[in-house]
Amino acid sequence: MGEQAEKDHGPVLLPADTVVEILLQLPIASVIRSGAVCKAWRRITTDPHFRAALAARGKTATSILLHTNLDGEPWPGSNLPARVYGAEDVALDALPISFAAAGWPDLHPLIRYPKTPLSMCDDHCRLLASCNGVLLFIRDEGRRYLLCNPVTRRWAELPRLAAEYYNDHNYGDPEKGFYFHEPSGEFRLLGVLSAGVWFVASTGGATQPRQLHMSDEMAGRGVPSLRSTVTPPVAVHGHLHWPLYNPMGIETTTEMVAFDILCETFHRMAGPPITPGKMKLFEMDDMLVAADFTKRTHHIDLWFLEDYGAARWEHRHRVESPWKDSGMVGGWVDLRSVAAAGDEEGNVILGDRCGGLLVYHTRRRMVVRRIIVDDENRRTPVHVTRHVFRGSVELHPSFSPADDVPLIHSWF
Repeated sequence: MGEQAEKDHGPVLLPADTVVEILLQLPIASVIRSGAVCKAWRRITTDPHFRAALAARGKTATSILLHTNLDGEPWPGSNLPARVYGAEDVALDALPISFAAAGWPDLHPLIRYPKTPLSMCDDHCRLLASCNGVLLFIRDEGRRYLLCNPVTRRWAELPRLAAEYYNDHNYGDPEKGFYFHEPSGEFRLLGVLSAGVWFVASTGGATQPRQLHMSDEMAGRGVPSLRSTVTPPVAVHGHLHWPLYNPMGIETTTEMVAFDILCETFHRMAGPPITPGKMKLFEMDDMLVAADFTKRTHHIDLWFLEDYGAARWEHRHRVESPWKDSGMVGGWVDLRSVAAAGDEEGNVILGDRCGGLLVYHTRRRMVVRRIIVDDENRRTPVHVTRHVFRGSVELHPSFSPADDVPLIHSWF
């Protein structure tokens, strides 16, 4: 009957607004290809308003974070010239993985904030973590923390840590994990005291961090700090997960550490057979994924935690290395500045500034895109970070509008 009606009256034409709404729901690669269907769709997909709507959608897509150092305002009382510590800003951008896979590797500006002062050694260590669309920053060495949502332009602060929480350098930096506690609606920072006692600082209105009472505090040993880790902890199945910290390269165990977000307890679990210190974790399709960088100048292996309860890992993919043709001496790579992330469309992005980024499609089992990051024509270099960002439009009650927000110089 439908075919007869089409023969009698011609094809059914949808209103342009309806076509726009449909196209905006498709995977980004399909949206870009749809412009070749007909002239009308090409007009839609090349319209500036449609592109702006598509770009807005990119802010909530799964992305990796990159940053660029720009000329900024000197710190109060500083006579330092521009382009040195304290006189630069960091422009933080998001690169949606699906956009990169579709050949649209444009960066989506998020925020701009001052570079770290002289007392902090890492030039972008203000950014500690990312969770549910919220970024965690450290404001100063006095352990004041700022949380901000670049999409909603709202912010919050965590209780300030007293000196007793971080004055013992034998325990390193206190910040270990950042996560969202769904039952309370709080964002929480998990850390360890200088005395080896674990604590939680939350956005719920408490003025002091809360100490955790655990029966086995040793189970949390080996958890790296958020500043020094090569892979941020990953939240999946109600737990935070870390590979064991291996600063001297002497550990041989492939065990991992898991923290139960509800019960607030640690336990050890089996990890994939990857050399300690050569693993990066990320979440994909509600599964824990481990990228093996042991032979990173040749290939990268992807292991999926197929059965969480039984801790059964499965080797599913071997991806060509982004550094294969980079001519790197000795194959040295600082994994803290390497991206490893997956999205809901089956894309995995791997790489850094030096070797570039590649996007591997797990369903097609092939590299679909290569992206040059360190473009010699660019005046200011772009740096890849280890952080994954998934934008959120949720308005959390403990967050304030972006009026006079500390630290942030500008929003985009």
